[in-house]
Amino acid sequence: MDNMAGRNLYSHLVPLALLLIDGSSPIDVTDPRWELYVLTQKNNDQLGQTYPTLLGFAALYRFYHYPDSSRLRLSQILVLPPYQRKGFGRFLLEVLNNVAISENVYDFTIEEPLSQLLQLRTCIDVKRLRGFGPIQEAVESAVSQFKLGRLSKKVSFPPLLPPSEAIEAVRKSLKITKEQFLHCWEILVFLGIEPDKHMEDFILAVSSRMRDDLIGESSDAEGKQVVDVPTDYDQEMSFVMFRSTNNATGVETDESRANQEEQLKKLVDDRLSEIKLIAQKVSAD
Repeated sequence: MDNMAGRNLYSHLVPLALLLIDGSSPIDVTDPRWELYVLTQKNNDQLGQTYPTLLGFAALYRFYHYPDSSRLRLSQILVLPPYQRKGFGRFLLEVLNNVAISENVYDFTIEEPLSQLLQLRTCIDVKRLRGFGPIQEAVESAVSQFKLGRLSKKVSFPPLLPPSEAIEAVRKSLKITKEQFLHCWEILVFLGIEPDKHMEDFILAVSSRMRDDLIGESSDAEGKQVVDVPTDYDQEMSFVMFRSTNNATGVETDESRANQEEQLKKLVDDRLSEIKLIAQKVSAD
């Protein structure tokens, strides 16, 4: 931190951070790349004197981003217990989003957010994205794929993969990372479909996307082996790669496939529950 007042203030906040933020540790206040944002409320005492009441705070770290930009990462955020569930956490996150935009940083991230913070962040970002003009055509195009009718199980599902131009536009203007945008994208699509008509296809699309993410890449790697081949040329550059058909070398058995399918189904169910919950919260605001 650049000023002594901020360092002294944070020294008083450390016990609260350690007590109320899971897995937290004190930040290095001598590092000028740390920034402290404090949320206070003005109150009047019986004599009419104004005094501030501390509601919460956030600690951010500013990383260098080549060649001439920076990235903001939220490391600690806390609303004190008496003031929680009153909208102050949302307000603080919205302020930080505005800081990231006004300072034109590369992007704004959160360090290992807990589920409640991730849910709040996603609600805020989905609302921002719904009002972001440059991606509306892409969202409408994705939604239209579901409205055309039943999707085939034999095809990939582009509706749940936004175009690269949309990803970059969101990062540049809203400072939302690609990972977070993809997390919000399925919710944006869900908000545009009619669940009673298109839910089966939507579930199929989510399942297909998660299968590719969680099973597809790992299954491609399993069963591959590299074997050195004797040669008079260059020993370090002489090898053969092949896919083994022996169960002992890593090829999936029927039992392992069944376990994967069971795990995938649970993950899909959890993801669908999250999508519905966020969509409900966003629609109710």
